[in-house]
Amino acid sequence: MAENNTNAPLIETSAVGFTYQGSETPALQDVTLSIGSGECVLLCGKSGCGKTTFTRLLNGLAPAFFPGRMLGSCRVGDLLAGTAAIEEYVPLVGSSVFQNPKTQYFNVDTTAELAFPCENVGMPSAEIRSRVQDCARRFGLTGLMDRSIFCLSGGEKQLIAFAAASMLGPRLLV
Repeated sequence: MAENNTNAPLIETSAVGFTYQGSETPALQDVTLSIGSGECVLLCGKSGCGKTTFTRLLNGLAPAFFPGRMLGSCRVGDLLAGTAAIEEYVPLVGSSVFQNPKTQYFNVDTTAELAFPCENVGMPSAEIRSRVQDCARRFGLTGLMDRSIFCLSGGEKQLIAFAAASMLGPRLLV
């Protein structure tokens, strides 16, 4: 990936639309926006309005794993949806944090969940332990470490999911 240009938008879309394979109705239509690094943007709307489809374009899942027809363009950093390989998104985009994060965990305890992204990219054990400790401090999670995810409140589960998404230091959290 090219060197980051801090003046360039982190996300830039132009008339982006997406229709899932097998559907005649577009899930997303004519979205044009520019989001800079450091900005926090809330996507909200009725069920079926395209929020999830838009986030799938941002994290490279559409159209790669969710096939369909894309119109316009959706760029995250130097990656163009529909042309960039999914693995190119890993260092740039943290995984999506769902409204109900219980469906996205890979482990049953909090510490292992935070470690998972680092293990997944083959990071050395000592660095993983250091990152988990640092992340637990930054997010105020020290009291939640080594606990069953199933014993956490909904808000605590979302916080663990958000912290896990940040473990690799991505530029974008979805």
